[in-house]
Amino acid sequence: MGIKQFNGEWVALEDRVHFRFNTTEGAEYRFWLTRRIVQALIAGTQHTAVKTLEKNHSPQVAQAMQAFQQQAVAQQANFQDHYQGAAEKPLGEEPLLVAGLVINQNNAKIALEFQLSNGQSLQIQMGQHVVQVMVTLLNKLQETAQWGVGLHEGVDAPVLRDDASQPVIH
Repeated sequence: MGIKQFNGEWVALEDRVHFRFNTTEGAEYRFWLTRRIVQALIAGTQHTAVKTLEKNHSPQVAQAMQAFQQQAVAQQANFQDHYQGAAEKPLGEEPLLVAGLVINQNNAKIALEFQLSNGQSLQIQMGQHVVQVMVTLLNKLQETAQWGVGLHEGVDAPVLRDDASQPVIH
């Protein structure tokens, strides 16, 4: 499945990001992303990109290269194009809550598995440039939400577990 376009907006009433994307095959997927999932997407994809670059470069050089590439994509990102919805919605009209996330490197692509609150999951593979465009959008949205989980916050890749719904009492 090839990604054609991303779209997102922070919905203050929900304190979530309504994130959607359409594919070159004419399908559209709609999700609710929490602060925790946005943080995991940003930090996890950045971590994966650095680890890939470290195969050929020192960790410091890989980190600098990745930051430079992300900055270049952010400067060229076009947030002015109107989003074109797709008629086919394989997961339905309503956005589904992303409850978990798995990020893996698969050769030259990054594989994202969105684990949904209804028990389903959706796996997509994207090239690094497409991932960087997605991260640029998510970073912009988290800045709007004032979540503090973006590219410049220096967050390590979080570990997301299915038992995250268990309350933590201090």
